[in-house]
Amino acid sequence: MDYKIREIRKNEYSVLSDFLYEAIFIPEGMDKPPKSIIEQPELQVYIKDFGKEDDWCLQK
Repeated sequence: MDYKIREIRKNEYSVLSDFLYEAIFIPEGMDKPPKSIIEQPELQVYIKDFGKEDDWCLQK
């Protein structure tokens, strides 16, 4: 497979919250938290300022 590291495009920022939600560890047997959980400041630090000059993405 070929992979490419490139600057992330502004129209791709919207998927960051989806990726963040999917990255939450949920132990077996536990219910998924509501998607609104990603609005907590402890999680927003990962995506709120995204889009700086040194932000990149991995493209498959």
